Amino acid sequence: MNIAALPKAELHCHLDGTLDPAIARIIQREDPTCPVDADALEATYPIQGVAAFFEWFRFVTPVESKMTYLCLLADQHIARLKAQNVRYVEWMLPAGAFGVRLGTSEAMERVGALREWVNRYQNGDIEIAFTIGIGRDKPAEVVAEFAGPLLALHEAGLIVGIGVAGPEAGYPVQPFTRTLARLHEAGLGIEVHAGEWCGPESVWDALDYGYPDRIGHGVALFQDPRLVDIFQERQIHVEMCPTSNLCTGSVARIEDHPIGRARALGLNFSVNTDDPGAFLCSMNSEYQLLANVFGFTEADFATMYQNTLNARFLP
Repeated sequence: MNIAALPKAELHCHLDGTLDPAIARIIQREDPTCPVDADALEATYPIQGVAAFFEWFRFVTPVESKMTYLCLLADQHIARLKAQNVRYVEWMLPAGAFGVRLGTSEAMERVGALREWVNRYQNGDIEIAFTIGIGRDKPAEVVAEFAGPLLALHEAGLIVGIGVAGPEAGYPVQPFTRTLARLHEAGLGIEVHAGEWCGPESVWDALDYGYPDRIGHGVALFQDPRLVDIFQERQIHVEMCPTSNLCTGSVARIEDHPIGRARALGLNFSVNTDDPGAFLCSMNSEYQLLANVFGFTEADFATMYQNTLNARFLP
């Protein structure tokens, strides 16, 4: 089986999470004033545990706040995706991207400018859509203020949905339910990261209050037979991220990852890189991992690819 030649699609990738030392050095060559030290970034590897991931993430903050850096990230990652025969991808942009507050005219302009920049590189080989990531550790009133700007971005055709991400413990999505209902009714796709670093209660919270079209990670849902039944019956799409889950400690061993069980149960799922710069993975490496560890066949990959395309937020 030629993994590299298989068509692929990805729904769970944070654009700022594509930063790695190689790309950091390219940014530094283009802009010597860039505050990211590629050597210091390289010293954070390998990522082992949540604390190590957050240590890595502090290098991302200055990159995600400047338009030119995000464009360079996009350039480099698009080239890598094309080389892997990735045909569709949804990139999650942070709500505070480009160094401006969501809701300002500058934010709209900068998302539009990034959209135009990416359009030049698609060339019919790949289709890229944007979502906006909302931190679940934000106060409910702040998230409520995001609703208008998010709707405006959606109506302008600049984003296809949102993702609710960030630390789960102590930060349920229940306080956001009215805002998420409003976005859902307006037709935005909604993804909720749940069951990554918390138990099944986090997945229940997402289902009950988050209006999710998709669940990100979902590792812990397999601890509750009732949840497994619901995901089977409703065919709720799960964006699975095996290497990410291993690196941050959601699973102790890659053999423990539930993606093999998801296949056996006939669940609707995709495989994703999450933050490929942090976890030094790619779509090719995730496919190879599934083949080597879980025995995925070409037919399994074809089914997963179609399920991924069916779950995309792009109309």
